[in-house]
Amino acid sequence: MSMQKYETQNTGAMISFGQEHMDASDFIPPRVKVLQAMSQETTDERGVVGDFYNTLTGENYGKALRFIPLTTFKNRLLIVRPERRDEINKVLKGSGVKSVIEGDGLQCRSLDTVVGVGVPGMECADCPLSQWNGRIPPLCSESYNVTAMNELGDLIILSFSKSAAKTGKKLISTMRMRREKPWTSIFEATTRKESNDKGTFAVPEIRVTGERTDDTLLRVAAEWMNELSGRIIDLSAEEYAEEPVGAPEEGEAPF
Repeated sequence: MSMQKYETQNTGAMISFGQEHMDASDFIPPRVKVLQAMSQETTDERGVVGDFYNTLTGENYGKALRFIPLTTFKNRLLIVRPERRDEINKVLKGSGVKSVIEGDGLQCRSLDTVVGVGVPGMECADCPLSQWNGRIPPLCSESYNVTAMNELGDLIILSFSKSAAKTGKKLISTMRMRREKPWTSIFEATTRKESNDKGTFAVPEIRVTGERTDDTLLRVAAEWMNELSGRIIDLSAEEYAEEPVGAPEEGEAPF
């Protein structure tokens, strides 16, 4: 396994892969997502609803994914689609924000969930697009992310947003509340199906298996922790700029 240095910074620093250098925008993180009914992978018959799918490698882990958590981070992404642009601009105008969004796709992002870069590009706490409306998630999606490795020692990134945000918060809370380091135990992710007026969708669930990480994987975890220490991981690459299609618009509000 080649150790990689994730040096994606707000200032556009380079990502180092040994002696090679490439621009941060060329790096696609190994993000794992839950396939939904309208996911492209489902349409292409590369998986079914509820499968865990690695968007970088194309690996389908099936309905259960065993993993070893390492670090946590949060970010925000404002993805604008033509059918929602008017709604977004209406919310901005109604809150006295002068910015007007004219394009589609990724319009604003925050790698620290403190200040957004782009349009409207302001402090996240004051941005009307970051607010929940009852059970309806913010127009600017907040994601709870966990870097982890699978049982082969490969790096993966689990991201939780919208209706899965509560699951992400529970996972991060479990990691922080454990007396031992989180990478000493094996976790498992599964999915359950839920339905609303928009259709049926899969929502992830996380549990601690009670199994201990073996010594070989503990050494690999230590190497990954060294590589990830102090790094800012940017999930707003072009591949991630398309939100999971088919995900429900409604979800549970944060605690």
